[in-house]
Order: sequence, then C-alpha cells, then structure tokens
Amino acid sequence: MEMKKGLVGLKKTALAVAGTFCYAFGINMFISGLGLYSGGIMGFSQIIQSLLSRVVHLPHVNIAGIIYYIINIPIFFMAYKSIGKRFLVRTLICVTAVSLFTTLIPVPAVPIVEEGLVNCLIGGFISGFGIGFTLRMGGSCGGTDIIGLYCIKRNLPVSVGMISLWVNIALYSICMIAFDVKTAIYSILFAVASSIAVDQTYSQSINAEATVITKDHGKEIAEAVNNRLVRGVTSWSGKGAYTDEDTQVLCIILSKYELSALRNIIREIDPRAFVIVKEGVKIEGNYLKKLE
Repeated sequence: MEMKKGLVGLKKTALAVAGTFCYAFGINMFISGLGLYSGGIMGFSQIIQSLLSRVVHLPHVNIAGIIYYIINIPIFFMAYKSIGKRFLVRTLICVTAVSLFTTLIPVPAVPIVEEGLVNCLIGGFISGFGIGFTLRMGGSCGGTDIIGLYCIKRNLPVSVGMISLWVNIALYSICMIAFDVKTAIYSILFAVASSIAVDQTYSQSINAEATVITKDHGKEIAEAVNNRLVRGVTSWSGKGAYTDEDTQVLCIILSKYELSALRNIIREIDPRAFVIVKEGVKIEGNYLKKLE
C-alpha cells in the first residue's frame, strides 16, 4: 500500500512539473517576445529584469525565472509552518521547475503570431492551463498561491483571489508608469485569458456536499475520509421508510476535485452505499480551504 501511494505521489509530481512546463512555454513563446508581462510574482520578476537591463548589461539569458525563484524563497520561509509537508515539497519542486523552464525555453526573436491580441490569448490559455493542471496535481507555481494559503491559515480576512487582484493592480500600474499603456493593456488581457484557463482546468474552488447513506460501514467511511482526505464528517442515524432498516447517514463537505477520491473510498469500503452529490454549495464558518 505504501509503495502504491509513493508511486501515485511520484506520478502526480511528474505531471505537476509537466504543468509548469506549459506555464513557462506560454509565457516565453507568446508573451516575453512581445515585451509583455505575466501576472503575479512572475510579472514582477519580468519587470525587474527589464528595469535591470536599462541600468546594467545583462547576458543574453532570460533571468526572470531566477529572479522569480529568489522572490519565492522568503515566501516559503514565511509559510512553511502553514502548509502541509507534501504540498510544500511538491511546490518547491514546481517552483524550481518553473525557474529552469523559464530560463531554458528560448524567447523567439520574432513573435510566433504577428497580432498581439492573438499572442495574449494563446499564451494566456496555455500558461493558465499549466497553472491549473499543476494545482490539480497537488502542486503550485508559488507566489500569490502560497501567500493566500498563509493568510487563510492565519484566519486573515483575505482570499487567494483578492491577493492576486491587488498584486496585479500594483503590477500593471507599474507597467503603465515604467513602460506604456499599450503594454499594460495587452498584459492585462493575457492575465484575464490565463485566469479563465486556470478556472476551467482547476476545480478546487468549487465546493460540493456529499451525502452518503450506508447500513454498516459509516464509521469506516468516516475514518477513511478523515485520514485520507483530511475532511470532517457529520453523521446521524436514519431509517429506511420502505425497508424499515436502520441506516447511517454521513454528510461531507469537500471540493469538487476531491469527489473522485471520495468515490474510490466508498467503492473500497461499501460499494452498495447510496451517494448524493450537490455541487456549487455555499459554505460559511470553519471550512478548510486547501491547495493540495
């Protein structure tokens, strides 16, 4: 069992790294060549590189990935106690991969597509898919994701989306001041396309309610959900109106992405259990929002 879990974890890590390649590919091949800027910490890294190039002679190497890695180091130190060990290790690997891919993937001297808007859309969708896929595999590209998770763990009244919004407002304001309005607008269009792709690829933020009705395996299912999904379970006793048999009813709140894991647990323990799933439920109170 432990070996199987290890292989699954290794596979997810490899797929998360593949997602970081898509992210870096979308930025370098479609955005960097046009002098545009990604959102978040990577966007700030690109701006720093551009401003440095005005002051000192830089080698013909894309150092934005290296700057990105350096900026993420204090973020990890700030948040290492607030995120799970598995998520931390996988995210460290992914951030390292982003830095390497961003440095190694060549930026074309001539844009692949002449039209700037088309470059923004294609690059945004490719890089957004990469971010979303990395998140689905239990990793992260770092930056605002880690800051957001840290704030959630500290019960601060902010969300990942709010942090990303304010970071991008600051980023594109700098773009307008340091460069020009056109650069800022096209960069914003890229960020919008990327965000749409992330939302479509990654369903972690969509909450779901699962009601499980079982006769004899309620305790086993609840323990498995507690241990493997790290989710709470509310249970109560029920009775079948037609059969007049005693049943156990379990209520579980989780993310849409965790539903497949829940189904696997139920199939293993009680294949005859009756399951009702409602997606898109609104949740208030002590609910764990997590990135892994």
